[in-house]
Amino acid sequence: MELKTSREFTRLGWLHYDHSLYFISTTEKNWTASRDDCLERDADLVVINSREEQEFVSRQAGNQWFWIGLSDGDTEGTWKWVDGTIMTSSFWRRGQPDDYGGEDCVVTSLGDDWNDVSCADQYRWMCEKVLVLDHLEAELNKEVMREEAPQIYHRPSSMTVSVGDTATFSCRARGRPQPTIQWLLDGRLLETDGTDNRSASVVRMDEENLVLRGVRSGVETFLCMATNSAGTANHTAWLFVYEVRPDGWLHYNNSLYFISTAKKNWTASRDDCLERDADLVVINSREEQEFVTGQPGDHWIGLSDRDTEGTWKWVDGTIMTSSFWGHGEPNDYGGAQDCVATREGDGWDDERCAAQYHWICEKV
Repeated sequence: MELKTSREFTRLGWLHYDHSLYFISTTEKNWTASRDDCLERDADLVVINSREEQEFVSRQAGNQWFWIGLSDGDTEGTWKWVDGTIMTSSFWRRGQPDDYGGEDCVVTSLGDDWNDVSCADQYRWMCEKVLVLDHLEAELNKEVMREEAPQIYHRPSSMTVSVGDTATFSCRARGRPQPTIQWLLDGRLLETDGTDNRSASVVRMDEENLVLRGVRSGVETFLCMATNSAGTANHTAWLFVYEVRPDGWLHYNNSLYFISTAKKNWTASRDDCLERDADLVVINSREEQEFVTGQPGDHWIGLSDRDTEGTWKWVDGTIMTSSFWGHGEPNDYGGAQDCVATREGDGWDDERCAAQYHWICEKV
C-alpha cells in the first residue's frame, strides 16, 4: 500500500523526528529477528547519526533496552551500521564495549548510552525509515508548524566545586515555537537582566547559560524552566560547594570529608579512615551521593554485605534503605563482590573487597 501522508504513518505507530520515521516495537526478539521485522516494514534498525538523535532514541526507549542497527559481527572490533557505514561518532556507556562473553550487537536506553550485548538476547527494537520522497517531506513539513510542548534535550548537570570557584550550568530545549529558558534559584526566579542582589554569589545569565562566581559553602538548587505557548518543561540540578580546610579535609553540609590520593583495598581504606578518627563515607541522600560522585575517580564507600550475603550494611551498623546502584548492580559477579565503590559521575558497583580503589572518609 502506498502511504501518502504522515498521518497514515502515525496511525500505524510511526513517530516523526527530523528527516526520519521511527517504529518502536512492543515485543522482544533477538537482534537478527528484530532487523528482519524492520526490513519487512521497508525500514531498518535505527542508525544514530548525532547526539540529538541519540537523545531522541533514548527518550523513546524509556527504562528498557532497545536494539539499534550497530554490530561488529562481521569483524570483531569494527563496528558497522546496518546501512554499511563504519561507526565514526559513538555514545558508549562507561566501560563499554567490553565484548564480555562474545557481545557483537548494541542496545541503548533512557538516560544511558550504548552497551554491547549478545545478539541472541531478547530486547525490543526501533526501526528507522529515512524520508526521501518529496511529497512526504512536504506533508511532514506542514505538520512541523503545529505547536509542540518543550523538551529539554541538554540538561544542566549537578556540579561540585570549592568555595570561590566558578560554576557554569547550561540548558537547551526544543519545541514549537522555540521555548524561552528561565532559571530559578532555590525556587525563586532569577532576574532576566542577569543581575541578582544575593550576597552568596554574583549571577550572570545569557538565557541558556548560567554562570556563578564567588560561590560559598553549602547546597543550592537550580532549575532550568523551558516555556512556550504549548507548555512547560523543567530540570533541576544541584550546586555542591565545599570548603577546603588547611588539613586537607573538605567541609560540606554537616560533615568533613577526606578524599584519598592513594589506592587500597576496602579494609585497608577503612583502617585509614579510622586512624583519622572517621570512617568510610555513609551516604544518606541523593545530594550527598551527587557530592561524592562529583569527586574525580572511583572510591570505596562504607557499604558491604560481608556479614550476610545480600544484606547491605553501612559501617555505622545501619541497614541500607536508600540506594544508588548503577545499571545492573549489584550482581555479585563470581560470588565474591561484597564491598561497594561509587563510580565518578555514576552509581554504586559491588566489587571484590580486595580490589584497589581510592576511598572517601567522613567525619560527622
